[in-house]
Amino acid sequence: MTHRFRFHVPEDDIWHWFEVGDTGRVMRQISFRGPAGVPVVAVETAELALTRQACGDWGVRLYAVVYGVPSREPVAEPSDALTVQGRDFDLAWGRARSHRQCEVRHDSGPLPVGTRLTGTFTVSPWGPGVTGVFVDVGLPAPGFVDAAVLLRAGCQWPAEGTPAEFEVVDLRVGGSHPQIRLRPTAVPPPAEPWPRPAPR
Repeated sequence: MTHRFRFHVPEDDIWHWFEVGDTGRVMRQISFRGPAGVPVVAVETAELALTRQACGDWGVRLYAVVYGVPSREPVAEPSDALTVQGRDFDLAWGRARSHRQCEVRHDSGPLPVGTRLTGTFTVSPWGPGVTGVFVDVGLPAPGFVDAAVLLRAGCQWPAEGTPAEFEVVDLRVGGSHPQIRLRPTAVPPPAEPWPRPAPR
């Protein structure tokens, strides 16, 4: 049976929330720091395991940048811990995940936001002009350029194998594979072909 509880660590001013399964293994952890309750951890262990399987230790370090570092297992439930209802845990989980994904600048770890990478555009599974296009940047996770970036630039859709320089603008970690969100540092003017030399 799933059990949820929370407890305060005064010396760190952190509230830890845990969801544990039948075997006592942690399924999800949330940690909030300080009077404002800033989310510093929002980790799902099954998701973290899939990330490790897909991308090894590199992916685990990337996951930690986005969602924080979980407590070491096993986690003992203190005698003064408070029981948390499922709905309350889910609400706290949603807030913590949203904060870690959208409001934290991911500028540390193996691939900080702002990093410049070279790579080549690959086949877009949705076709030109739709959703976006993947980029091979030679890392365990693929790069991805949102279609809006290219459509706003008014440039031609890049063909498969087109080389370019990119800047990391965001990291998406969830499910089984991390994704590196990119924007080209330079695009060709409207109606001119790729590749346009990127600035040095």
